Amino acid sequence: MRFPRKTFVLLLAAVPVLPAAAAAQRLEAHYASMGFETLARRSEGAAVESFARESFARESYAGRDAAGVPNYVRRVFSAEERRLMKERFGIEDPSRLYLSDSTPRAHLNYDTERDPGAGRLVRTYRVGAPSLRRAGETWEAFEARLRTMRPSDLPRSAAVANRSLAALDSVARPHFERLFADARRLGYRVRIVETYRAPERQAWLQVQGGGLTFTGTSHHTAGRAVDVVIGDGNLKSRRTRAQWTAFRRWVASYDGGRFRLIGEPGRSWDWPHIELADGAQGFGSIEEMLEAARCSDPERGLHSSHDSSRCRAASVPRPRGGGDALRLHGAAGRAPAPAGGDGSGRGAAGGTAPALAGARDE
Repeated sequence: MRFPRKTFVLLLAAVPVLPAAAAAQRLEAHYASMGFETLARRSEGAAVESFARESFARESYAGRDAAGVPNYVRRVFSAEERRLMKERFGIEDPSRLYLSDSTPRAHLNYDTERDPGAGRLVRTYRVGAPSLRRAGETWEAFEARLRTMRPSDLPRSAAVANRSLAALDSVARPHFERLFADARRLGYRVRIVETYRAPERQAWLQVQGGGLTFTGTSHHTAGRAVDVVIGDGNLKSRRTRAQWTAFRRWVASYDGGRFRLIGEPGRSWDWPHIELADGAQGFGSIEEMLEAARCSDPERGLHSSHDSSRCRAASVPRPRGGGDALRLHGAAGRAPAPAGGDGSGRGAAGGTAPALAGARDE
């Protein structure tokens, strides 16, 4: 009888001195110490992998529950996986990872504290998206560093909003141009207040405080989001709110749901924000993130179980205008072209003004 290479069958009859159970354990330990893979260990590994696939399916950590609390991942991570996530993507506690929603276009988010649901906003970061987070820095440390900064510590250009559709990602631009052209043909008074946002400006908004943004990552930094104002922008006005709600409802159904809003059409903490639902920079699952982390780990080089083509596919998307070097912790990006002034204020259901200078982008 032939057995697979480096695999030994436990022949209990060949060990007459010890009881069968003890003999099996002794042989298992002996061959394992020599670096051989026993059948028992192989079966155990297969069972663990099968359990992980069933218990930690993508759907199990997607979106939020009825109370608005994220469906955080419940998977148990190994010490090696925790090291990779912390070093490569700034994730200090992987139990606060979840997918933005339950659609195939969802992206992986990380909260620096547990989100209790409706009633309070926490800071959320899109894993793998460009930002000013430093290499090896956790998101918690990034927030602590920003708390010590002043807006003047960042480039002067970071205080200026870019309002040009020409600054958007080349794939996103025509979609937004058609959206706004059709909206105006229907009679909506649409005013664009911000398009592409460099990571420096995103950080500037965080340093400013006042609820201008709750993240260091945004679809704006990928050139795939636009902030707009409808009518006079006064949400205290019943007429303006009705017009804005109608516009948001129309956007949500436009072009087969290609665009994504924050909140509901008539209730939002970020009324101006519109983003392209697909093509977000980041990861669509825990496995995809771990694959990219293993492939880029300088301590191990190319992981033995991953070929180069899979590693290329798992790499973090290169930020627009990001140059040749791929930086898995997030690229600094380029400063936006000055395009005029910018207002401020945070929009929310029942708020007093829309968020013209920024918002809690996801």
